[in-house]
Amino acid sequence: MKPDRRVLLALIACASLALACGAGGDQQATIQALGDSLSNTATAAAGGPGAGSAVQTAEAAATQGLLSIQATADALLNLSAADRAATVEAAAPLLAELPNYGVDPSQGELAWVHPPITISVSGFLASDFENQYLGTVARDFVISSDITWNTTTGASGCGFALRSDGNEDAANQYVAVASRGGNGRVIFQSMVDGQAKNAVDIYAYGQDPSFQWRNDTTNRLTVVGRGKQFTFYTNGVRVGQVTAGDPPSQPLAPRPPTEPPEDAPPEAVATYDQALDDHADIVEQMQAQFAARQSSFSGEVPYFERGFVAMIAVSESGNTVCQFDNTWLWLFNDSAAGGS
Repeated sequence: MKPDRRVLLALIACASLALACGAGGDQQATIQALGDSLSNTATAAAGGPGAGSAVQTAEAAATQGLLSIQATADALLNLSAADRAATVEAAAPLLAELPNYGVDPSQGELAWVHPPITISVSGFLASDFENQYLGTVARDFVISSDITWNTTTGASGCGFALRSDGNEDAANQYVAVASRGGNGRVIFQSMVDGQAKNAVDIYAYGQDPSFQWRNDTTNRLTVVGRGKQFTFYTNGVRVGQVTAGDPPSQPLAPRPPTEPPEDAPPEAVATYDQALDDHADIVEQMQAQFAARQSSFSGEVPYFERGFVAMIAVSESGNTVCQFDNTWLWLFNDSAAGGS
């Protein structure tokens, strides 16, 4: 445990990240959730007991950059006109990005912009998380990051813990992790009392033509959470939507590769044949994974209304390095918060 993480005692919780690139089989990975002291902050945010020092600790940590909404607003009041203008100017590109995700920037405020971070984990079922602004409690939100990865296996991945209660012994939260498995996908699932429930696969492969599944490449992962509904974007392309608690839906199979013309050179034909074989393998994996998700579906999953967020790295085995750049969190106003 890192010495500066007194309020971030980790818990291990299962996440199904299966079907490594080019390989079948069902493999398990883990998600490391938020710490025990932060659960007191969640209780305090809900108006319950345990308010005191945990909230103060979290808020103190949040005042060191672009902060929680309230802290940011307070800080802006104390800025000079020039500094305030510079802050607004820095946020402008992020606000301009929101309409691409079906979000009206006037319906909320920027909570924070995170400095670049790299999370490295190594070993079997290893994981780690990071967030300098853990004082922010997210209800309805947009979170986005440029993620550059290098993983030993395609079942490892990088992404976000969402609306976590921070319970050390039995986390309740949502998890969204992008993986190289299946030539590019996002796994979304609920975690109830530390147990993985209702994993759903959202395949970027076949939908997002710019998705890069190989090592040392970068993709932008964006999640819009409104009520029970979560919408996923990779590189600005909407790749899927999930209603938490619903059974997994049939994945959208990618189109087969285009057949070359009759007079195509032999190397073009060989490339097509290989692409056709790869396509068949991916579709077979998608169907097998969908069947597995259906068989393990449980309808008894509670709804998590709000909680903490963090960036996470998950290693199925070997080494996993996740670099997060241009990461930001935007929160809907209570009056604008939608979803069902």
